[in-house]
Amino acid sequence: MDTKDKANEKIAIIKEQIDKFDNKANILIAIVSIVFAISLSMLDIFREFESITVSYILLLIFTSLYFISFCLEMIFLIMVIYPRRKKNKDKKSLSYYLDVSTMTDDEINACLENIDCSSEIDQLRINANICTRKHKFLVRAIWTLIPLFTFVLAMFFIAII
Repeated sequence: MDTKDKANEKIAIIKEQIDKFDNKANILIAIVSIVFAISLSMLDIFREFESITVSYILLLIFTSLYFISFCLEMIFLIMVIYPRRKKNKDKKSLSYYLDVSTMTDDEINACLENIDCSSEIDQLRINANICTRKHKFLVRAIWTLIPLFTFVLAMFFIAII
C-alpha cells in the first residue's frame, strides 16, 4: 500500500467522523427543538402571577437563563453542520466543492493531471481541521445541554411552588 492509498484511507475515516458529528448535531437539534416547543407551553404560568413575588422573580430569572442557554445550544449545533468557507482563496483545489463548481472542464483536467500525493495529504489535513472544529462545537453544545435542562426543571418546580 503506497502513501497515496494510505492517505485516501485516512481521508475516508475522517469523512466518516465528520458525518457522525453532523448526524449527532442533527439529532440534538431535533431533541432541543422538541423540548423548547414543549417548554413554550409553560409561558402561560406568567399570567397566573398577579403581583411580583419571589417565585415570580425566580421564574423570570430561570426563564431568561433558559432562553439564553437555548440560543447558545442552537448556535453551537448549527455551527457543527454549517458548511465552512475556504480560507486560501488564491489556490484552487479539487477537494473544495466551490472551487470545482467554478472550474471549466479544461481546468479540472489540468488539475487531475498534475495531482500527486500532496493533494491527498492536503485533503487529509483539511478534513482533519473540519473534524476538529465540528468536534469542538459539538462538545460545547453538549455541555450547554446541562444548563438547558437544569433551567427546564427549575422552571417546572418553581411553577409548581
